[in-house]
Amino acid sequence: MFSILAKSLTTGILTEAVPFDRRVPFGFPVIDFARCTMCDECARSCPTGAIQATTPEPGRRTLALSYAACIQCRECVSACPEQAMVAGTHGEVAAYTRGQLQQSASFDVDASSGTCTLRQVDVQPGPGIEDGAARLRARIHGQLGRSLHVRQVDAGSCNGCELEIAATSNPVYDLERFGIHMVASPRHADALLVTGPVTRNMEIALRRTYEATPEPRVVVAVGACGCSGGIFGEGTYAALGGVDRIVPVDVYVPGCPPTPSAILNGLLVAMGKRAARTSSPR
Repeated sequence: MFSILAKSLTTGILTEAVPFDRRVPFGFPVIDFARCTMCDECARSCPTGAIQATTPEPGRRTLALSYAACIQCRECVSACPEQAMVAGTHGEVAAYTRGQLQQSASFDVDASSGTCTLRQVDVQPGPGIEDGAARLRARIHGQLGRSLHVRQVDAGSCNGCELEIAATSNPVYDLERFGIHMVASPRHADALLVTGPVTRNMEIALRRTYEATPEPRVVVAVGACGCSGGIFGEGTYAALGGVDRIVPVDVYVPGCPPTPSAILNGLLVAMGKRAARTSSPR
């Protein structure tokens, strides 16, 4: 007994007072559109199609990067000859829509030389962060209070996200100090934390779990697979794709897998305690 007490005193408190804003070595890639020449090497190297280079009309090209589908493999960083694509060190990204997880820009193409010049960085259409936050707050206003009871659903994950979710309850992150508790039944839950591309065998189970969760229920999609289907894609023979193909999603937490602090941040966003972060990772 004395040895246990002595070890506890020697170890001290492991819980981080502020587990957010940590620099990570595998953050999301960031595009410096001013340096981009639209060579398309990054798009060709991306295994999930997170980077799309298109020609919407003659004399115009667009480049878009979606964090919803990004698995942070850095193939695009290695492939970019202009070093316009760099590896970010910020991994805590959460958003209310898929569109908020996308960066895009349009370029003018010189007809004689084929040179591309940046025209503008595009703003994604649809509701902004403030609108998404306001709608979510209005739906759960006065219901969740200071706590959030979460039921985790594996809809077809590789278990990478599950390992990170389990880490949120360790002494370092200690999610329960924020009033977040994991529960065994969806009937006791305020929120569903869903991982993996929704496999065809899990579609009915996910729908029933969603229906069993009392209103005002909140759905948080975790990981690239949960946000967009990830490496498995959408509408394949085995998987239907992102969680929002089956049930409505309120908060997206991209990453492959997202860090425990990113998942914790996403849950706090669902509680309305933190602003969604959609700025370019630093």
